[in-house]
Amino acid sequence: MKKSAILIGLSIGLLLSFLNALDYFHLVRVLSFEYYAAAIGLCFMALGIWAGFKLANPNKTPQITSEVSVENGKKINLSEREIEVLVELNNGLSNQEIADKLFVSLNTVKTHISNLYLKLHAKRRTQALAKAKLLKIVE
Repeated sequence: MKKSAILIGLSIGLLLSFLNALDYFHLVRVLSFEYYAAAIGLCFMALGIWAGFKLANPNKTPQITSEVSVENGKKINLSEREIEVLVELNNGLSNQEIADKLFVSLNTVKTHISNLYLKLHAKRRTQALAKAKLLKIVE
């Protein structure tokens, strides 16, 4: 019983594969130009999207840090990484986006933000950014 079920299944599978191959070859002969044109169009579309991302680079934000802002940050004992996190906060990025951009974990970003709140005597992001602007750490 088991052998016959396996043989029937294999024969049906082979028959379906043969019929699909015939259908494929029929489509290739009848609609070959349309498939090639669509493939070339998809290649150019992919190339255009890739070039758009590489050339336009919309995620590129201007760097606000300068020597003056780093020096002002050092006056209140901010580390360079905390200044980088503060600049990205000023750019409006979320914690996860900052973590992705600086190649650190989300918990590390949260720790840096917590340290920023302590050093800037702030309770919220808006307060921390306002004090950082007042101290001319960010613009």
